[in-house]
Amino acid sequence: MKYFTTDTHFGHPLVSVLRGFTTFDPGHTQYDALLSSQGRKAAEDWAKGVVLDDSRLNFRKAADTDAHDEAIVANINRIVGEDDELWILGDIGYRTSVRHLKSCLRQLRCRHLHAVIGNHDDWWLDNAPARDLFESIEPNSTAELTGLGIGRPQATETVNLSHFPYREDLAYGWPDDAVRFRDQALPFDGHRLLYGHTHQLSPEGARHEALNVGLDAWNLQPVSETQIADWFHAHATDSTHVSPLDMPDSPGPAPIDSAAQQEPGGSVSAAES
Repeated sequence: MKYFTTDTHFGHPLVSVLRGFTTFDPGHTQYDALLSSQGRKAAEDWAKGVVLDDSRLNFRKAADTDAHDEAIVANINRIVGEDDELWILGDIGYRTSVRHLKSCLRQLRCRHLHAVIGNHDDWWLDNAPARDLFESIEPNSTAELTGLGIGRPQATETVNLSHFPYREDLAYGWPDDAVRFRDQALPFDGHRLLYGHTHQLSPEGARHEALNVGLDAWNLQPVSETQIADWFHAHATDSTHVSPLDMPDSPGPAPIDSAAQQEPGGSVSAAES
């Protein structure tokens, strides 16, 4: 079975806070109450607001990154078997050491790991020991999935894999992305696309051919090829439309990067081990 996920963000304080792994709410009591009553965006906004409103806090002090990373690893290991295939579509980690990222990946019981490069991942291609943890790691890729079309349960289809939405859709999330990541994003070619990057809270892409497989859209869990086929069947349509993405609010021109600058400490670099 093939599984897909993206934006694991191992070691990243800001994302850990937004996902509810904090030192000020260690039992997730308030976060989970908001999550169940008002949805993930309300819970994220509350957690971020606590940090921004308290001059004694920053995201690194407020984040329980160990709990975040342990939860992500546990969710993957609970769902993905040793002989399955797991694709991580970018932003594997940020603002942590290569040693820590390698430790997180080695805790995954799946022995067939693949990755595509996210905007925080360029260094992976230049770090042989880290790169060798994957069977493949490319800027973009494809996968063969079965049963995506209505009435064709045995038909195999080539699906594009990228960290980013299609190039034409980049501006529907954070407008600056249309310029910043134009060269990295794939142009729309009529094929279905699995992507991440946006940290949107629903799987629906900007067009019917696109599906977000990010952790934030799937309850912090990887997505199986069966779930992907079921989703495309449920959202099948003859017309192509472009709709706004369900995105978290941007704190500035570079959402994850600029907010992360409030966290002390350096980002991942290939020099670390």
